[in-house]
Amino acid sequence: MDQGDPSLDELRSEIDRIDDALHDLLMRRTEVSRKVRDAKGDTPAVIRPAREVQVLRRLLGRHRGSLPGAVLVRIWREIFSDSLAQQGPFSVAVLNDGSEASLVGMARDHFGILTPIQEHSSPLRVVNAVAEGEASVGLVPPPEHESADPWWRYLAREGNDVPRVISRLPLAAAATPSTPPGQSGLMIGLVPPESSGEDSSYLIVETRSHLSRGALKELFEKSGLSPDNIYVQRSADSGHGEDLLMVELPGFITDDDERLNTLMDIEGERLNALWVVGSYPLPFQASPLSEPQAAQKEREKP
Repeated sequence: MDQGDPSLDELRSEIDRIDDALHDLLMRRTEVSRKVRDAKGDTPAVIRPAREVQVLRRLLGRHRGSLPGAVLVRIWREIFSDSLAQQGPFSVAVLNDGSEASLVGMARDHFGILTPIQEHSSPLRVVNAVAEGEASVGLVPPPEHESADPWWRYLAREGNDVPRVISRLPLAAAATPSTPPGQSGLMIGLVPPESSGEDSSYLIVETRSHLSRGALKELFEKSGLSPDNIYVQRSADSGHGEDLLMVELPGFITDDDERLNTLMDIEGERLNALWVVGSYPLPFQASPLSEPQAAQKEREKP
């Protein structure tokens, strides 16, 4: 060690000072969160997934050094969850049907160690728990093709008690150790979706008769919309029944999007109704988040 280098005791003392400073800031942040609660009055805590993702994007954009981005995400996820709890009651309804489809691990990874989690045996029960105010948000599986009774069809209506998609999990696979590889889920809630700047959206469309996926895709493209995925619930009537479609589209789509008006104007003879049922911020794909090996190599650098 060079004569000018700090000693081991001096480095440990500096770490102690940094720990104290971090602790002081966390306590101050908690005080501010409680002031937010006082300013809002006696109202439930309101989650804002788009805002949380914007904060994480900003922090990751300025991040330097060998601390892995996944660690940064996990630290701030705990901070977000406690800040939310400081502002009022908050709980999560989650699917746990006893199979590998259980989303309990994902919920715990995302919402932290202390958030109350309600486990339900079906996605529909999760939807109902959110609609009836039993839980603040719910976590359900993503749509599947040709599902006989998809949970998302219960979002095809208007009203203040109708949940909407507000996020997609996991935000960062490497930051969710309890989540099986490749598993994902959609967060639903009674709060209006917000744009994060990089989003995907969901529509539900009711058709007047059966249409192929190719015809459905072409129908949307005529209106300037380019579906990423189309999920179909076929009616029992194989000849003339009405189908419901869950359509995933790039970008943040709202009810007043002119392309939706164009779609209904052009295709009104083939469509009965349309609902915008939410959006989600795009999850992180950066390699320091998705590749643990890359994070380890960064740590080992001199």
